[in-house]
Amino acid sequence: MNRRPGVILALAVVAGVVIWIAATAMADNGSSTTGKPARTITVSSRATVKVQPDEAVVNLGVRSEATDGAAAFAQNAKDMRAVLDALKAAGVSDEDLQTLNVGLDQHVENQGKPSEQRTFVASNSLQVTIHDLASVGSIIDAAVGAGADSVNDIRFQLSDPNAVRSDALTQAVTGARTKADALASAADATVVRVVTIDEQNFQPPIYDQAFAGVAAAVPAPVTPVVPPSSLEVSVTISVVWEIA
Repeated sequence: MNRRPGVILALAVVAGVVIWIAATAMADNGSSTTGKPARTITVSSRATVKVQPDEAVVNLGVRSEATDGAAAFAQNAKDMRAVLDALKAAGVSDEDLQTLNVGLDQHVENQGKPSEQRTFVASNSLQVTIHDLASVGSIIDAAVGAGADSVNDIRFQLSDPNAVRSDALTQAVTGARTKADALASAADATVVRVVTIDEQNFQPPIYDQAFAGVAAAVPAPVTPVVPPSSLEVSVTISVVWEIA
């Protein structure tokens, strides 16, 4: 008599029992078939750290006009060189100077008429990073005195924002754990471990201050520039905790 069908049936029954036992054990351990915890809570936490700025960024510009494009460009190069020399004399290093834009525009008045006039305007804008906040006003004055005819907004910031960002993240995680413990306790559970952490938002510590300046006709006192007392670094995180 052929006993193979019976053997196959018996093996199938045994396999089914083994699978059922394994699934039951996983359920008893509080885990799903995907390996993820069966019981979790999700909390969000935001932390803000205040710190004093340690550098300023100022945008300066020079415009030069002439009836010929090449002449306007040449004059602009000469004017900007004078500004650069003044900045370096004031203590600004080459590493803290960056050209933002170089341009040439043509303006036409009374076009098509005998009195038509063409004027070429060359421009050059420069970004200056200043590490000594007490010298911001005097550096601006030096640039304006050398020929800079535009001073745009001043930005106060941190030279190394990552250091204070790490502090904010640490505080945010601590706050998330406090929330998780409170929620778990209210639900008669216990926080076991972190499953995932997601940084949702980070606000760079930058403060913009409106400023506009032009060259003065007579000597004036040092331009007063008052930096903010502190900058705020904020981070928001979302943490999933396993509970038991």
